[in-house]
Amino acid sequence: MASQSPQNQASLYVPENIVHNVKTITFIRSSMSAITGSAAGILGLTGYSGFIFYALTAILTSFLIWSIKTNANPGIYFRNGSDVWTEGVFGGLFSYVLFWTLLYGIVHVYD
Repeated sequence: MASQSPQNQASLYVPENIVHNVKTITFIRSSMSAITGSAAGILGLTGYSGFIFYALTAILTSFLIWSIKTNANPGIYFRNGSDVWTEGVFGGLFSYVLFWTLLYGIVHVYD
């Protein structure tokens, strides 16, 4: 099959579907950030260990999205294949810190 010109290749993507896929990734990351932030708070992680925990779970979440949701072929669903690995990571960090500190304060109030 002959390679397509960039102009023809851009017409293959439907903007509404791309937006839906990005929203799906954002929802998954927000949910996982809340869950893992709660886990970090309950476990009593503090300082760098909490941020390392987030980094590991963010990488795991990205891998699961890449392998399960895109079947290891993100180019079909996104204009840029690296969106699976980077989209919403820093937004999820805010949710993570919120739940981390909330649950840490509730569970470890008398420690």
